[in-house]
Amino acid sequence: MNRATRNTWLCGLLSVPLAGLVLLTWGVTFWTLALAAVALACPLSMLWSWRMAQRALAPLDAPVPHTRGMTMDWAVPIYDWYCPKLGLGPAFRRETLRHAALAPGERVLDVGCGTGVLTRLAAEAVGATGYVVGIDPGPRMLAEARRTSAASAARIEFRLAAIEALPFGDASFDAVLSSLMLHHLPPDMKRAGLKEVYRVLKPGGRLIVVDVDRPAQPLWWLAAWPLLLMSMTRINILGHVPAFLREAGFASVASKGRWFKLLAFWHACKPGASVELAR
Repeated sequence: MNRATRNTWLCGLLSVPLAGLVLLTWGVTFWTLALAAVALACPLSMLWSWRMAQRALAPLDAPVPHTRGMTMDWAVPIYDWYCPKLGLGPAFRRETLRHAALAPGERVLDVGCGTGVLTRLAAEAVGATGYVVGIDPGPRMLAEARRTSAASAARIEFRLAAIEALPFGDASFDAVLSSLMLHHLPPDMKRAGLKEVYRVLKPGGRLIVVDVDRPAQPLWWLAAWPLLLMSMTRINILGHVPAFLREAGFASVASKGRWFKLLAFWHACKPGASVELAR
């Protein structure tokens, strides 16, 4: 378990004394029990997911990459269940692809693909003449992505890899998707990963990033302020993601909208000939 994943578990387990503090301070009432139940839901679901994730894993076709970013293997049993509950369901995926504006025949890379939901939708968008690759450093995440995509007729490949060491040649892709992955990386890994994305994009290719941003509504700070205490998420909450994109070499970095006033969509291009002219 790497440092980032340990920090995630620590945050979850801190909910246990928080629940106890609520009950000790305000006594046992319907509302305090409800608050305690909400606080305990996080660590209990994490423990259950961890236990389920200990099931035997099919042999891998590649070594597990070393990364200091946070991996989400522990969440595999509940990942596709809780994402829609958080507002990250089909409508969110469609909005991400709308900003990507994928065209038939394009080559697309989905970094931090998780269980492959967005990867499969991207494959549908580029059609039979296109090609989509999803990467994730979590072997259980990748195994689940392969399992749930086995019946797909689209051209999809899933590879075990981390964004900071992409196993692809220069100028391999027309577009790269990064959906809620960047905040899992410490600052130096953000820089390394974005430079790798820049390298594998064709001239004129684009990167679509959707991730945590500086809250656009004051009430969000009540929930988001703890993210300032973690190096992985501090950059996002302070609104520095566009600066990291420009530092990696991207041009035309622009915010294209928000989701729940906490997540932002960014569109960035690799300078050079347009993708249409390059194909």
